[in-house]
Amino acid sequence: MSPKKPRRVLKLVLTLLTVGIVILGIRAWQVVAPVLGWSIPSFDTEAPLLPPNLEDAPLAVLHFSRTAGFRHEEAIPAATASLEAIARRNGWALYSTENGAVFNAADLARFDVIFGNNITGPNWDEAQKSAFIEWVEDGGGFVGVHGAAGTRYRYWDWYTDTLLGGARFIGHPVSPHLSDARVVVENPQHITVAHFGPSFRHEDEWYSFEASARAAGSHVLATLDEATYTPGEDLAMGADHPIIWIACPGSGRSFYSALGHTAATYARPDHERMLEEAIRWAADRDAPCP
Repeated sequence: MSPKKPRRVLKLVLTLLTVGIVILGIRAWQVVAPVLGWSIPSFDTEAPLLPPNLEDAPLAVLHFSRTAGFRHEEAIPAATASLEAIARRNGWALYSTENGAVFNAADLARFDVIFGNNITGPNWDEAQKSAFIEWVEDGGGFVGVHGAAGTRYRYWDWYTDTLLGGARFIGHPVSPHLSDARVVVENPQHITVAHFGPSFRHEDEWYSFEASARAAGSHVLATLDEATYTPGEDLAMGADHPIIWIACPGSGRSFYSALGHTAATYARPDHERMLEEAIRWAADRDAPCP
């Protein structure tokens, strides 16, 4: 055998290995980069055509579920089904989209509430951000669930610090990923959580935050009892671990609940009632906030 032949075979093997490593690296990057906020964002530029009869309903909800980061494949459709049931029951107009270009002054003016269904990543360009801010602070209502606070702090300070009232997410337990824990209702008089009673048990992926939303001026409705699950040393927030709260950005109002990683959450009648009351509360521009 020629001495050159083993070298050619070795060179071919090394080339194939290099190509394989590059392909695996690209695929890993496509999965990990959006979660870590390293991907180059892309934005929608052409607004969708809205239904003509939104104003005929007593309340119009813009249901937004765009994800430029991690996507909750199980939770998003379950939350959608819950929201659709709520809208049918009340005769509300519901428009669902993942097109961020709907965030313009003319289109947002046709809605009473924006429902953020596990939205993650950089979903808006600068003009869309400005329209969102103006709409909310002029009296619009926002309701966000779970992943709506899951990664956003890396992209837009107004969203986390003002709209979501200090929801700077830092992580959740990994092992076990889901845990049953006790949620303590701190404000049983508020319409969104009054039906839960003093406390309730729930299994979820429990979010932790850099600091309590209370410190940012939010009004806490329910906290997580860390004695009933294991957050881990790096994720422990102690006695003040808000999990449901409201904020008052400008003349608007915002409701956020960290519940909702799994589809089972949205099948709970008491959870669906919370979302229904949250939308109703967020839409009430005449009532004081909180």
